[in-house]
Amino acid sequence: MPTEEKLIRITALLFRKEGTTPEEFYHHWYEVHGPKMLDLSLRYGVVEYRQYHTTPEAKATLDVVAKAFGKDCLPCDGMAETLVRDLGTYLRMQADPEYLEKIVPDEAAFMDKSKLEFTIGYEYAVIENGKAVVKVAKD
Repeated sequence: MPTEEKLIRITALLFRKEGTTPEEFYHHWYEVHGPKMLDLSLRYGVVEYRQYHTTPEAKATLDVVAKAFGKDCLPCDGMAETLVRDLGTYLRMQADPEYLEKIVPDEAAFMDKSKLEFTIGYEYAVIENGKAVVKVAKD
């Protein structure tokens, strides 16, 4: 196991608000919501914030892989990943009046928050920048 700082990755599975087209959802999420998150996230020390747009085309492509495992692609429209140094700071950001006044209403404008799903874990790199960062097992 690595000895460097353990970072926490919080992943949220997002679903479009009913009546919102995929194009409207992805546009709002990246062009409107993303910029709104910038200042607050940086102020609270967010290391990374990434959006994964699971477009209908992407789902159709990946469905071949999922079917090989006897599965279907998750029905979400995207995933947001936030990398932080500690969970407490992240939770304080979500309780910040600016987050509550600016971000929460914006989330309701494009996503169905009742369907949000989350996962959290520590990040361990195996390959980074095209290079192995762990020793290769010898048989």
